[in-house]
Amino acid sequence: MLNDIVTMAVAGVVAGLGVAMPLGAVAALLLREGLVNGFRTAAAGAAGVATVDLVYCIVAVLTCATFARSVDDHRGVFLLASGVLIVAIGVRQLWQGMRQPPRVAPEVERASAPAAFARFVGLTAINPITLVYFIALSGAVTHSDGSWIGPVIFVAAVGGASLTWQLLLAWVGSAFGGALSLRATRAIGIIASLLIVALGTGVAINGAAALG
Repeated sequence: MLNDIVTMAVAGVVAGLGVAMPLGAVAALLLREGLVNGFRTAAAGAAGVATVDLVYCIVAVLTCATFARSVDDHRGVFLLASGVLIVAIGVRQLWQGMRQPPRVAPEVERASAPAAFARFVGLTAINPITLVYFIALSGAVTHSDGSWIGPVIFVAAVGGASLTWQLLLAWVGSAFGGALSLRATRAIGIIASLLIVALGTGVAINGAAALG
């Protein structure tokens, strides 16, 4: 039981960081929010981003739980397909990060913390890749035995990892402004993409083993 909990916690942290770390337009806006409006407002925006990640993860886990018995009946095939999909998302993200320079964030106006939270919820929610990513991954933590501990640990770890990273961006933005270099931005994006690829590879290996 303890090993399962640790495994789910580690998988959730890796999944949360993998989806949160790439410095795209939302992250650039969050850095700018910290620069213009300070840490408190940027932290509200960070909470908005993490909230969407958490909600998408919950939706994905509940969706897979609904079909848990069917998933278990064809677990090897499902895990293998999910692993391949997750790896494809990571490779796509890596390719985009290597070929495209980070987009410049638009100007950020003075805003209150509630307004920042609502704005970042909207900006994050329009990215469907996040939901697809969690649906593909959640099958690896959903079982037909009815146990809820693993999925709950996984979801909590995803939310905690995402919030921690977004708060770090808010703090960097408020403390250092636009000092994050292009090289650092690309390096962070590469690390995040490799995390996703490694996670997908692990899921695919488990699927191949189940088929074997």
